[in-house]
Amino acid sequence: MKIQLDYADTHPLWRISSWLFGVSLLLALVLGWKSLEMREQREALLQELTAQQAAAQPVEVQKIKPEALSAEQKMQIKQANMVLEQLGRPWPAMLGRLEQAMSIDVAILSIRPDAGKGRLRISGEAKDIPALLAYIKRLELIPEMTDVVLEEHELVEQPQSAGISRSVQFGISARWSQVS
Repeated sequence: MKIQLDYADTHPLWRISSWLFGVSLLLALVLGWKSLEMREQREALLQELTAQQAAAQPVEVQKIKPEALSAEQKMQIKQANMVLEQLGRPWPAMLGRLEQAMSIDVAILSIRPDAGKGRLRISGEAKDIPALLAYIKRLELIPEMTDVVLEEHELVEQPQSAGISRSVQFGISARWSQVS
């Protein structure tokens, strides 16, 4: 029997832990190097941003005198102001109010707004005259709507499989304004 008294022999766990320590050290070095690279890139980008901000000068707006404009330019400005006025109208509120005035007996076929004049034209079809008149009364109750006028109506008869279907086609105009 052979006795071994070598206490300096390395244990397998010691080899694994030293290998893990080496890998960790290598990983820490790579991360440190990448961190230094990113810090340098950040500083370069900050310097570039500072330079661009310093180079950007505020634009001076020159006021144009109305007498310096040509007739064509004045017309273009007037048209642009009309478009801005149309876009500034409360279209969602108007459509919501019209939807609240609806009933089962009335169908809206078209809505044609004229924002320049503040007018609204509604075309549709009602089950009968009383349903049409009730719809007009509901439109008159909308605070933003004034001068509600039935401009045209026509009784329409269409043959159906169960007989004849009667309805009233109509055209209504009204003035639409914002309530303060």
